[in-house]
Amino acid sequence: MTVAGEAVDAHPVTRPRPARNLWPTKATWPLWAMTVGMPLAYLLGIQGFVWCLPALVFGTRILADRNVRFPKSTILLIVFLGWILLSTAMIESASGYLLFVYRWLLFAGALTSLVWLVNVSEERVRSMQVYDWLAALWICLVVFGYLGVLFPEFVQRSPFQIALGPVGNVGVVDELSRWRFAETQGFLGYPLPRPAAPFTGTNGWGAAVGILTPFFLRSWIVQPDQRRRRIGYAIALVGVYPILVSVNRGLWISLAVGMVYFAARKALRGKFAAFGVLCGAMVAVTVLLLATPAGQLVGDKLDKSERSNDSRSTLYVEAFHGAVDSPLIGNGGPVRPPDAPPGMPPIGTHGMLWYLMFVHGFVGMALFLAWLGGEVLRSGRVRTADGWWTHLALVIGLVQVPFYGLLPQVVLFGIAAGLSHREDPT
Repeated sequence: MTVAGEAVDAHPVTRPRPARNLWPTKATWPLWAMTVGMPLAYLLGIQGFVWCLPALVFGTRILADRNVRFPKSTILLIVFLGWILLSTAMIESASGYLLFVYRWLLFAGALTSLVWLVNVSEERVRSMQVYDWLAALWICLVVFGYLGVLFPEFVQRSPFQIALGPVGNVGVVDELSRWRFAETQGFLGYPLPRPAAPFTGTNGWGAAVGILTPFFLRSWIVQPDQRRRRIGYAIALVGVYPILVSVNRGLWISLAVGMVYFAARKALRGKFAAFGVLCGAMVAVTVLLLATPAGQLVGDKLDKSERSNDSRSTLYVEAFHGAVDSPLIGNGGPVRPPDAPPGMPPIGTHGMLWYLMFVHGFVGMALFLAWLGGEVLRSGRVRTADGWWTHLALVIGLVQVPFYGLLPQVVLFGIAAGLSHREDPT
């Protein structure tokens, strides 16, 4: 046949799918550094700082491009970033300012990741490649989880700390760059090493595992390559053990809610395969609980969780009272009361909800939660196959907001939202 006088093949040749690879480009290296490149970042000791790259690099690119498009949903996040700057009025120390800048860059990284992904073309940066990178980070976390189980006492200064000299041992620098595979806690009545690397604590590890799980499923399980799918099932099964021995209730709850929600949404459309997968996952977990030491750990966690709940409740009450005292701009940062008992964490930790409330006041909390809730609702209306997975990641993240600090994991929110916007550019 012909179109406009030119011959057109009635049977056009189908272009082969681009080969999958994990290599970065000049455009994508900030995302690569915090996903596939995380083992390298950890070896160098900059694992806590690479999460600032999206804010710095993508932010510079966005500011330099007059034609950049900001989705309407980002208005709340932009206002949030401006509003929380007022919280600096409550900071009284130089270290407090440094911590504020670091955390502000993480929130800014959520915005810049979202906006950059919306504006960069699919030809230049394929969404599937970003899925693969996020899945690679999930696999890295599983490996780190086993290192935490096998070498719980391993703690060493990183090359980055050594290069900085005495500064490398100070406060936040030490916390963000030291080599530490596990966080050992005694809330069960005996020392319990829990996976932590490459984050500062086990809650950070668990939060990231939960948010990244949908991307792992999309990259390795839900795709036509049978060989890759079989390998994916094996990796998933291997990944269950560190998730259980982490005794991370927030991770368990968020994954359970996400799986049930996903299965229910599919069932409403007459697709019941997801329920079969859910049942299979429950059987696998039950076998591991019965056949491995994970069962004893989980049982102890459930039996002795009252002490942990009481400690968290105290922090929540103190965070609320602190927010009431400064409802508009908050307190500028987490605070450790002078009369706090030994081992009591600072007020404003143990949950992004409480962090936002205490540190940035009720206005900052409302702005951020309105943005995140809006992204969850908007992504839930996307009807593409890949749109499901970005939406599910945001749902899991929203479930985690009350009990995980989600810093630096908030950057993953921006990436998930950006990928979702690419599925539905309206």
